[in-house]
Amino acid sequence: MCRHVGLTARYIAGLLGGEGATHAWVEVYYNERWIGLDPTHNRMVDDNYITIAHGRDYRDCMLDIGIFSGCDVQQHQWVNASVREQEL
Repeated sequence: MCRHVGLTARYIAGLLGGEGATHAWVEVYYNERWIGLDPTHNRMVDDNYITIAHGRDYRDCMLDIGIFSGCDVQQHQWVNASVREQEL
């Protein structure tokens, strides 16, 4: 949708603190910087978001792949991440 109205945008795959699963959001390039937006939670991205990969769309940075069918499906996923603070 962002690209449709002329905004440069990219898909972000990563983690959101407290969710316990992978998460995805979008970043829009505006005023010479990337701004993170989370349409799922209707908010701006903050320090609780950890980027693992970014690309044009989901296919560029898939973290989860699979097909689930039936009604008694359970999914378990363990993700370990190390975070290092970097000075800008």
